[in-house]
Amino acid sequence: MVMIVIFLSLAFLLSLIYIFRLKRDIASINKSLQTIKNAHTNMRLTTITFDKDVCDLSIAVNDVLDKQQQLVIESEKASNEFRQGITNISHDLRTPLTSAVGYIQMMKSNKVTESKKLEYLDIIENRLRSLTALMKELFDYTQVVEGKLDVNLEKVNIGNVLCEQLSSFYEDFSQKGFQVEVDIPNTPVFAVCDAHLLARVSQNLIKNVLAHGTERFELVVQETERTIIFRNKVADLGGLEVDRLFERFYTTDASRSSKRTGLGLAITKEIVLSMDGEISACVEGDMLSIRILLP
Repeated sequence: MVMIVIFLSLAFLLSLIYIFRLKRDIASINKSLQTIKNAHTNMRLTTITFDKDVCDLSIAVNDVLDKQQQLVIESEKASNEFRQGITNISHDLRTPLTSAVGYIQMMKSNKVTESKKLEYLDIIENRLRSLTALMKELFDYTQVVEGKLDVNLEKVNIGNVLCEQLSSFYEDFSQKGFQVEVDIPNTPVFAVCDAHLLARVSQNLIKNVLAHGTERFELVVQETERTIIFRNKVADLGGLEVDRLFERFYTTDASRSSKRTGLGLAITKEIVLSMDGEISACVEGDMLSIRILLP
C-alpha cells in the first residue's frame, strides 16, 4: 500500500510538472505570436516541450509564417514594379506631348518660315502618332487582363495564318537587312485556337523581332508538337533578362528612348493563355527563342 501511494504521488507530481511545462510552452508560443504580429519580425516559434502535438503545432505555424513572409515579399516586389511601370508610362506619354507643344509654340513665331512650319507639322504628327500607339497598347493590355477578349476557339491551319502575317512584314525585314528563314510543313498543321488572335500574337512577336533583333530571323512550326518558334539573333544578350521578358512594363531600354511601354510581350502572353496555349522564352547561343505551344 505504501509503495502504491508513493507511486501515485510520483505520477501525480510528474503530471503536474508536465502540465506546468506544457502551459509554460503554450504561454511562450502565444507571446512569440504576439511579438511576431506586432513587430513584423522574422522570428519563428520554438518549443521546450517534448509533446508531439505542440511540436507539430509549432512546425505548422512556422510554415504559415514562412509562406506569409514570402507573400509579403512578392507583394512588395509587385508593388514596386507597378509604381516603376506607372512612372515609366507617365514619362512615355509626357515626352511626345511636351515635344508637340514645344513645336506648336515655335510655329506661332513670326520668324518661322512656311517650309519650317510644314516640317514642324510633320514632327507634331509623328509625336501624336507615337502617343496614339502608346495609348492603344495600354488599352489593349487592360482589355486582355480583364478578360474582355472575344476568344473563338476553332480548328485553324496555323501555317496559313503565320505565312500571311510574315508576308505583310516583307518590306520591313528587307529594309533592315534581315536574313529570314521559314520552316513550315507543306502539309496543313492544325491547332485549336482563334485565328484572329493568333495573327495578333504573330504581329506582336514579329514587331518585337524588328525592334530588338538583328541580322537573322527564323520562323519554325513543329507539326508533331504544334509548336511555333520565333527565333531571332540579338546583338546584346547581356542586358536581356529572359525570365522577365513577359512581365508588364519590362524593357531592356532603361532610358525609355525607344518609346515602348514594355507591354507588347505581356499582351502576347495573356492572349496565348486565353487560347489555352503556353508560351516561353530561352536563349540558344546568340539567338532568342520564343516558343508557343497550342492545343
